[in-house]
Amino acid sequence: MKLFWLKYEVWIFLILLVVVNAIFVTGIVEGVIPERLYHLGRFVLLASVLFGLIFLIRGWGGVWEVLKPLLEWRRSPWLYLFAFAWTLALCLFVLFIKGCFTGDFLTLAELTPGLKKITDPALLRTLAFSSFAGEIVWIGYAVRKLSSQFTLYVSALIVGTFWTMWWLPMAYHNYGIIPNLPLLALLINQMGIAAMCAFVYHHTRSALLVLVMQFIFNSTILVFPITPDEGGPLTYWGFAITYFVAATLLYVRFGPGPLFMRKPASAVVDGTLPINHV
Repeated sequence: MKLFWLKYEVWIFLILLVVVNAIFVTGIVEGVIPERLYHLGRFVLLASVLFGLIFLIRGWGGVWEVLKPLLEWRRSPWLYLFAFAWTLALCLFVLFIKGCFTGDFLTLAELTPGLKKITDPALLRTLAFSSFAGEIVWIGYAVRKLSSQFTLYVSALIVGTFWTMWWLPMAYHNYGIIPNLPLLALLINQMGIAAMCAFVYHHTRSALLVLVMQFIFNSTILVFPITPDEGGPLTYWGFAITYFVAATLLYVRFGPGPLFMRKPASAVVDGTLPINHV
């Protein structure tokens, strides 16, 4: 029985995560669960499902294995600059291209409401915790586990797909999420995010850098007119595709490769192959 759980642990977790979140969001929408629990509650639930499952299967050692990369902070300042600037640069690029076609270039006045929004202490706490939960759950755990069976790039695409499924209840109810997100564009965007985070994790072995990148991403889409309600559906589509393509090109140029070739069976031991061996 233990071998079964170890073999299918990550798949059980990903499916369980989607189901539990759907129940939670539906409970919020239907008024069964207090609305005040939504903002931080969904991310607390995200982390709780992960740590609860890992503890039941592998004990405290498994929990520590997931958290340990967050202590890897001694990295080049250039890497922190990269993690900070990546999403900002792509966002500005997309808006510049949009301006070239429409003549409507980005102005400081458009950024002011978003900048005021993200200075709210409650929102900052949510952004920080969602970035933390996103790193440990989707990248530090799920991508790392899947990368013992698939290439890192394919592992990231799988995680991006489940990440999108996690967002689906919010998108379906159009509740507590950026309104009217095109689902296919959301999928492309989430796969790009997962691929980019996995790329940084692989090359730096620092979960803290991934957390920084996630925090900047979550903040950027609230400040810049990228989302469908602020910049229009085509702008969001352009951003999602640009992010995904740019992340893929980094894999092509810097690795790890190959992108799609499945690992030989001899490489899979017990689902715990370190991500740096991918």
